[in-house]
Amino acid sequence: MRHLLILFTLLLAGFASAADFVKIDIPTESRINKIYFYNDQMGWAVTSGGEILSSFDGGETWRLMDVCKRKIRDIDFYNRDGYLVGDRGLLMKSTNGGATWQDKSLNMKFNLVGVGIVDDSTIITVGTDQNSMSKAKGEIFESRDYGKTWKKHPYRYGNGYTDIVVGPPRKVYVLAIKKVSHSISKGLRYFHGKYEGSRLAFGFDFMDDWGFMVGHKGYFARTTTHGKKWEEVDLGIEKKLLAVDMFDKYSGVAVGEDGLIVSFYDSGDRHVVENCGSDINLRTVCVTGKKIFIGGDKGLFMSRERFPRAKTE
Repeated sequence: MRHLLILFTLLLAGFASAADFVKIDIPTESRINKIYFYNDQMGWAVTSGGEILSSFDGGETWRLMDVCKRKIRDIDFYNRDGYLVGDRGLLMKSTNGGATWQDKSLNMKFNLVGVGIVDDSTIITVGTDQNSMSKAKGEIFESRDYGKTWKKHPYRYGNGYTDIVVGPPRKVYVLAIKKVSHSISKGLRYFHGKYEGSRLAFGFDFMDDWGFMVGHKGYFARTTTHGKKWEEVDLGIEKKLLAVDMFDKYSGVAVGEDGLIVSFYDSGDRHVVENCGSDINLRTVCVTGKKIFIGGDKGLFMSRERFPRAKTE
């Protein structure tokens, strides 16, 4: 019993108090839509104001760059090559680690919400039709020649895509309204799964075949079958959870409305509900080997150590 108590204490120590988050001062009040780190040192954040924040020292310092006049929704890198996507077909490419960006926008009336670079030939992005008034129409777009040409994928099992995750060596996961699809063939063929209930999902993350999903009114679900089957866990939360990032197969952290932070461990059987110290909506979370970064409305950008040192008297 003593050993179990020590283990439980160590697990909780991995999730410091939300009050430990420190604000990162940045010269923008635009919404932080996505924070992404390629490794422990190289990271980027994109905003609704068409800006990119970049860091090459593990998030200690950040540099802001104005790159366009449209909302940027997502960003991904493969070595030094990067792609970002956003509203009204926004698509931009960098070949030098994000130092400069080239406009490769697609001539389409779609808001592109997620992008994933699968390998040195395949890039996949998901979006929602701007002209769909009654029901959001989702589409998957793909390039098999590293961004030179793009086409719609014939697979359309989903309305209103909200997220995409790619994992080595050939896995692609896409999230739509009430549906999750996965591919083990670099997006050539997709299989679909459903999650039960009436609440919408807004974000998910995967490690191998394990995944966490979050959504409306505190929705949280987990899978060990690459999204084919999902098991909901009741958190007793009514606020929206908008994004989640995993530490490993068994633990992660989600963010949501009014500064909400939920830390999960033991595959979600245990969780800690906290607040970042603000009532601003949090939109994105990113976990690195050393830190946790969160971002949201009004330029709110914060971080804390992933494994904080024990406090002393």
